[in-house]
Amino acid sequence: MKLKTIILTLTLGGLFFFSMACYGQSTEKTTSDSLSMYKKIDSQTQKENDSDRMANAKEARRETKAKAKEAKRVQVEADDAAKQSKDALKAEKKAQKSRKNADVQSKKASEARAKSNEN
Repeated sequence: MKLKTIILTLTLGGLFFFSMACYGQSTEKTTSDSLSMYKKIDSQTQKENDSDRMANAKEARRETKAKAKEAKRVQVEADDAAKQSKDALKAEKKAQKSRKNADVQSKKASEARAKSNEN
């Protein structure tokens, strides 16, 4: 029984000192430090994500402007080509009308010569 009492006393004393040593370690400070570190890392990550998104948006805007400028240039060229085609059609119509009038006048002139030769 003496041996049992001594072992029990030493065990309880050891547990007491062990629990005091564990209790003495403050986990709050470590937890708050870890929490603030995670918050800082999270805020940095958020800032990086925001800057990446902003850069992507700016790049997309530049590309859209370039595409719009190219589309406008193509539209202007198409309008110019349509105008030139329309002008060419008008010129051809005028030329055909002039040729018809010239044919009519030459026919009248030949008829007039023929009459004058008969007289």
